[in-house]
Amino acid sequence: MIKQLWRWRPNLFTQFFIGVAILLVPLALVVVVFLQALDKHMVNTQQMVLSSYQKNEQFNEFKQLFQSLERATLQNWVLQSEQLSEAVAQQWQKADTMLDSQISAADVFSEQSRWQELYATFSATRDELRNSQTQNAQLFVPLRQQINTHGQWLHEHTKKQVTHAQQALADLQQSFIHWLVALVPIVLLFGGGYLWRISSRLSYLSRVIGRLGKGDWDVDIKLTGAKELRELGQKLHWMQQQLQALEQQKDTFLRHVTHELKTPLASMVEGCDLLSEQVVGPINEQQQDVLELISQSTERLRAMIQSLLNYNAIRSRTANPRPCDLADLKHQVLEHFADRLALAQQKVNWQCDKKLAMLRLDGELVQMILVQLLSNAIKFSPPGATITVAISQSKSEVELKVCDQGPGISKAEQERLFDAFFQGKAGKSSRLQGSGLGLSIVKECVDQLNGDINIHSVSPKGSCFTLHFNQ
Repeated sequence: MIKQLWRWRPNLFTQFFIGVAILLVPLALVVVVFLQALDKHMVNTQQMVLSSYQKNEQFNEFKQLFQSLERATLQNWVLQSEQLSEAVAQQWQKADTMLDSQISAADVFSEQSRWQELYATFSATRDELRNSQTQNAQLFVPLRQQINTHGQWLHEHTKKQVTHAQQALADLQQSFIHWLVALVPIVLLFGGGYLWRISSRLSYLSRVIGRLGKGDWDVDIKLTGAKELRELGQKLHWMQQQLQALEQQKDTFLRHVTHELKTPLASMVEGCDLLSEQVVGPINEQQQDVLELISQSTERLRAMIQSLLNYNAIRSRTANPRPCDLADLKHQVLEHFADRLALAQQKVNWQCDKKLAMLRLDGELVQMILVQLLSNAIKFSPPGATITVAISQSKSEVELKVCDQGPGISKAEQERLFDAFFQGKAGKSSRLQGSGLGLSIVKECVDQLNGDINIHSVSPKGSCFTLHFNQ
C-alpha cells in the first residue's frame, strides 16, 4: 500500500486540487481558530457586561435603599412612630441582607474587599445609631461617603473591564492579521513551488523540442510528474524515433541517389567532350552551340550532386577536429575561387590580424563555411565588386564576416534562408542557379562548431554574414 502511494502520480487536475487544498488548509485553520477565539471573547464580554450591569443595578438599589433608610430614620426621629420604627428596622435588615449577598457573590478579591469595607461602615453606622443617645444626622455621613467611594470604584472597575475587553478584541484582531501575514510567504512558497514544478517540466520539454528541431536525435527524453506530462513525454519519444528514422531514410536516399547519378553523369560529360573534340567526326557551329548548352547543364548537375554529397558528409561527419591555420585557409580558399574571381573581375578583401595565425576550430569546417559563403557572394555580386572576408578574435571569441555587394535579402527570405533546397528570389533569377544547399551546409557546420550566425542585409547594398565561435 505504501509503495503504491509512493509511486502514485496524479494528473494535473488532481495536482492543482491538492495544491489549492494545501494552500487553503492553513488559511482555513487560521480562520477557524480566529472565529472560535472571537466567539469565546464575545461570550466572555457578554458575561462581563451582564455581570457589570447586575452589580451596578444592585448597588444602585442599595444606594436607593440607603437614601430611603436615611429619610425614614430622620422622619422617625421627628414623628416617633412605632410603625415607622418597625419599617426602618426592616429596611436595615434588608440592606444588611443585600450587602451580605454582594459579598458572597463577589468573584474577585478586590471587589469582595470593597463590599466588606462598605459592610463594615454600614454596620458601624447602624450600631452608632442604635447606641447613640442623641439624634444626630451626621452619623450617616461616613456611610454616605463610603457609598459614594464604592460607586466611583464600581464605575472605574466597569470602565476598566470594558477597556480590557476592547484591548483583548484588538489583540485578537492583530494576532489574526499577523497569522495571515505569516501565511502569505508560505502560500506564495507552495504556489511558487507548484508553478516552478510545472514550469520546469515545460521548460525541459521546450529544450527537448528545440534540440530535436536541430536534429539532435541522441537527446534523452525523461519527462516525469503528472500523468499528462508523462504521456506527452512518451509521445515525444515516439516522435523522436519516427523523425530519426525519417532522417536516416532521407540521408540514405540522398547518398544513394547522388552516387547513382555520378555514373551516368560521368558518361554524359565524357560523351560531350568526345563530341566537342570532334573525335567521332566534324560538327558544325550550331551543333557546337548545342554541345556548349549540354556542357553547362552537366556542369550545373555536377555542382548540385557535389553539394548534395557535401551536405550529407557534413551531417554524418564524426568529430575529428584539426586546428585551423589561417595562412593555409586563405591560400586554399582564394585558389579555389581564382578562376571565378578573374572571370567576374572581382576581388576578395581578406582582413585578418597579423598576430592571429591559428584558430582552435575545426579547419575543415571553417573552410567549408568560407567556400559556401564566398560562392554565394561571388554569384550575387556584380562584376568588379569587392567581397570582404574579416576574421578577428576578442578574448576567447572568434568573429568571421563575409560581406558582398549583391542585391540583399528580404526579411521574409531570411527566416527560411538556411532551409535545405530553399532559394530566394535573387537565387531563382540568377543566371547561375545553385542547388539551394549552400547555406544549409553553412548552418550545419556552424552548429557542429557550437557557434551562431547572423545576417545583416540592406537591399540593394548587399548582405553581411557574421559568425561567432567560442574557442
